Amino acid sequence: MDYSKSQKLKEEWGKKPCDHPAFEKVYYTGAFLMNYSCTTCGADFTISQKMAIDEMRKLKKAAQ
Repeated sequence: MDYSKSQKLKEEWGKKPCDHPAFEKVYYTGAFLMNYSCTTCGADFTISQKMAIDEMRKLKKAAQ
């Protein structure tokens, strides 16, 4: 996802809650910025934050 698209999503979404169902790598002029954005609300996450969320989701799914 382009950095400007991520920022636009963030502005349009505002402060509403979001479950962050999907993430995309964020790029600025073709370079990976080393973070991810939620494709729904544009919230930014570091690589480690994304990995922690992914792991929590796996554990939750396995417990069901």
